[in-house]
Amino acid sequence: MKGLMSALALGCALPLLAGTAFAKATKQLHCSTTKCAYTEQLNKDGTTSFQGYCDGTNKMTKDNSSMKCHPVKGMTCAGYDFVDLDENHPYWSCTCTNWSATKKQDATIDLSCPAPSQ
Repeated sequence: MKGLMSALALGCALPLLAGTAFAKATKQLHCSTTKCAYTEQLNKDGTTSFQGYCDGTNKMTKDNSSMKCHPVKGMTCAGYDFVDLDENHPYWSCTCTNWSATKKQDATIDLSCPAPSQ
């Protein structure tokens, strides 16, 4: 019974320990013009979430702005979402993962924004 309890405790702890190894970083990308392009490096076996903000513009909406994340071979990008929780700080979001265990790789991100306020 003692062995079973030890095995259960270890089994419950492993996902928590593994979660720290796969924790993802969040990078904010701010654009103050109508179009911005970014090149972002992802670590080996790394996952990064990108948040795209349109600064100094008229009201940013899902219809007047966009964000596209471009992965390279050995990388995936997903989760293109428009987040507007409080209407004052809306942003676009996507998450990219570099599956290479041997090299860092670059993702490119394009952010389109409404015309700046006058």
